[in-house]
Order: sequence, then C-alpha cells, then structure tokens
Amino acid sequence: MSLREPSTPKAAMRRVAGAVSALGLLIAAGFSVLLAVADYDFRTNTPADVERAVALLPLNAPYLSMRALQVEYNGGDSRPLLEKMIALDRYSSSARIRLGLDAEVRGDLGGAEKWLLAAAEVDRQYEPRWTLASFYFRQGKTAEFWKWIRAALEVSYGDRTPVFDLCWRVSGEAAEVWARAIPERREVVGAYLWYVLAKRRMEAVAPAALKLAAAKSSDYAEVLNAGMDALLDAGEAAKAREIWVALGFAAPSGIVSADFDAPRLGHGFDWRLLTVPGVTHVELDTPAALRIVTSGQQPEACELLRQYVIVQAGAKYVLRWEARTNGFPMATGLEWRLGGAHGAVGASADWSPGEMRVVGAAGIVSLGVVSLNYQRPSGEVRAEGQVELRHVTLTEVAQ
Repeated sequence: MSLREPSTPKAAMRRVAGAVSALGLLIAAGFSVLLAVADYDFRTNTPADVERAVALLPLNAPYLSMRALQVEYNGGDSRPLLEKMIALDRYSSSARIRLGLDAEVRGDLGGAEKWLLAAAEVDRQYEPRWTLASFYFRQGKTAEFWKWIRAALEVSYGDRTPVFDLCWRVSGEAAEVWARAIPERREVVGAYLWYVLAKRRMEAVAPAALKLAAAKSSDYAEVLNAGMDALLDAGEAAKAREIWVALGFAAPSGIVSADFDAPRLGHGFDWRLLTVPGVTHVELDTPAALRIVTSGQQPEACELLRQYVIVQAGAKYVLRWEARTNGFPMATGLEWRLGGAHGAVGASADWSPGEMRVVGAAGIVSLGVVSLNYQRPSGEVRAEGQVELRHVTLTEVAQ
C-alpha cells in the first residue's frame, strides 16, 4: 500500500509552495554569502579589495564612496562613481560636493558652482553651506561669501573657529563681520564672543556681549563676565558699563557693594578678590563684611582685592572705610590705593574709620582702580593675622 499523498490540486499547490520556499531560502543564503564576501573585501580596504566589493554589490553607496576616494588618491577620475552615487540617492550631498571640488581643481568654475549649489539644495545642513562659502572665498566673491557663511553659521555646531577665522580674513572690520556673518542664534553669538576675546579683538566684544546680556540666560554668565573684565582691563569703561547695566545691575556710581555683599559676582564693577598664595578671603554675612586672612606666607608685596570705578576728570573724591585687625602690628602694611593716592589701614581691635582724598585724572571720564595692597613694613616679619573691612565708599566732594 503506497503512502504517497494523492495527486490532487491542493497537494500540488503545497508542493509548489514548498519548492518556492526552499528556493527562497537558497537565494537568501547565497545573498548572505555574497554580502559577507563583499563586506570582508570592503573592510580589507585595499584598492583591489574595495573594487571587488563594488563589483559584487554595485549599488552599495558606501562602497562606491570609498572606491571613489581611492581613485582620487591615485590620480584617477572618480566622477563616474560619484555620479552613480547620485543616481542611487538623489539626496546625496557628499557626492555633489566632491564633484564640485573636483570641477574647481580642474578649472571648471561654472561646473563647480553648479554642483556645490546642488549639494546645498538637497542638504540644508552645515557642510554644503560651509563648502560653498569657502568656494566663494577662494573666488573672491564676497557678496556670495557673506550669504553662505551666515547660512552655515545658522546651522553650525562644534568648533566654529575656522568659520570665524575666515570671516576675519575677508574683512578686518568688526562691524561688518558682526552685521553680515553672525546670526541671531545665542549659541553662535556665545561662541563668537569667546572667539573675539581669545583673539583680543576688543572692538568686537561689546556687540556680542550686549546681545547675550539681553537674553538674560545664565548659560552665558561665564563668557559675559569674561567680556566685562576684558573690556575693563583694556580701559573700555563705557562699553563694560553697558553690559553691566544690560545684565540688570544698577549703573555703577562710586563703590559697588560697600559691604562686600550682593552681587558678589567677582567680575565687572564688583569686587575682585584676588588669588594670592598665603591669603584667604572670607565673605561675612552678619554683619556684612570681608575678612582677609594672611598666613605669614604671603608675598612681601601683593594686591589683595580691587574694584574698577568711574570718576569724573579733575573731580575730587574721598574714599572711606571701616576696618578692624587681629594679629597685625601697628604698622599693618595694608593700604588703599586709587590713582596716585594712598590710605594706610591702621591696626585696631574694634571697627575704626579711615579715609583718603583722591583727584580724578585729566580727560573727560577716567577709569580708576580702587585696590587694597599689602607691603611688608621695613624691619617687620610678614604679618600673620586678619583684617575685616566694611562700609567702603567713594564720594565726590566739593572743590
């Protein structure tokens, strides 16, 4: 008795389906082997192996891209491979960029521009825009350069230093770079502010800093503080003051923070507590004051703290303070300085007032530095003790 399935239409269909399935599995297995061989050749990375990988899988864009690079490196013509990549992926910007740069090298500037513009059309990210801006820079087409450098910065990320460098190569005018290249993006403005500070392009600091200050974002506090400090150190009082006010602080008049309390920013027109070996600063709250502790290991002469102040030319001022000391000899070696004026801080176990007279420098408006300094008195060892300060004021007085 035969156990073979009766030959019926239904059984025949099952046999056909089984055969098709087996054929599909066979094809899949063969394709898997093909993929594995091609991938092995590609990863070997020699020109011959990559060429073999392309032959096995001619529609694989990464293989075509690598092979095109190898052909270029060996001085060959990679254009057919790159054009094939574009045919496979009409949104491929990298192939268009490479074709554009190749055309530029060959002197076909019209073709280069066409390919690079096409890359920027299909891909609105950073690389096509930056490449176009660089192309127009090389061709001396400044109007097109500014258009595309700004477009590149609008979508930029990471280190933007090469972009800013190129802007300043095209124009040495801070106002032009700011107006034509820098977009509204806070991230870009912040990066640009760090850049101009590092390059010491002080004329470019204020516009970027004011733009960031208006945003009222704590994310940019560090660079804004650095900007104010750099402007003050460069004598740019008016610009630093604009930023200070834009940050929400009252316009500086006389001493900011007479008792060393708010804002305790340590930058701009606030007190800068200077880092000195052997010296410790302690900000006190009850009552508000500043304690400076010297270990006896401090330098024989050093500046302990400072604040920038704006004074009117030729006007007379009086600097007043209260201080008390512990451990300092009668000749403390501590003195306030502003311009050419000096005011010694005497030793006192209890709060004691002091003052010195100051005349503003010649000119329209002068930027002065109020500082507390230590100088070891002659015949004395370096002081080991502490001084506390409060009620420091600078007031204009009648002539």
